[in-house]
This record gives sequence, C-alpha cells and structure tokens, in this order.
Amino acid sequence: MLDRMLGDLELAAVPALLPAGPPGVEIRLDGLVVGELELRVCHACEVVVLEHVRIDRRCRRRGLATLAVGLLRESWPDYRWSSGPFEPTTEALGFWHSLGGMPAEPDECEHLR
Repeated sequence: MLDRMLGDLELAAVPALLPAGPPGVEIRLDGLVVGELELRVCHACEVVVLEHVRIDRRCRRRGLATLAVGLLRESWPDYRWSSGPFEPTTEALGFWHSLGGMPAEPDECEHLR
C-alpha cells in the first residue's frame, strides 16, 4: 500500500486484522505509534472511505491526523474520498472541517457495500 514520511511523521501500512476488515495506517511520530486510520479502498472504482481516525490524547490538536489524511490523499489523488459517520463533538467537527470538504457520509461504490 504505502509507507510515507514527512519529517518525524511516518505513515505505515498495516494489514487488516480480519480478511474482510479494513486495512489500517499507523501514524508514527519519532518512531512511536501515536494514532491510526482505518480505510476501505476500492482500487477498481478509485474510491476511499475513511472509517476511523484515532490519535492519542497527548498528541491531539497538532494537525497530525489532518497531515496523515493529506499524505494519503496525495498518494491517491484521483480517488473519490469520503468518511464514515462520526460523533459530532467540537473536537471531531474541527478535525473534519480541516479536511477541506470531504463528505462526512460514506460515498461507497458497489464493491464497498
């Protein structure tokens, strides 16, 4: 899938825990895992659904998740991106707003349903 670095920030692909589960991307800072992203990707239809974002509490509000999603979007620039439903907390709303118009409801192709 991908392994990307930007300064001390590293994104590393992690295989799905279950055969039908979403692949993951670890967010590492100075070699320590500080978060993860779960995605559903259809390469045939060029569709990505961002299912889950987790960042350690001590690392939140630094833009790490936004930067990580941005690096992934650069990896698949022609893909149609959307996200799974999220809890509308103030913190979550700020994060999703930082993604610049990514739909907050899954935009799935037939292969991801």
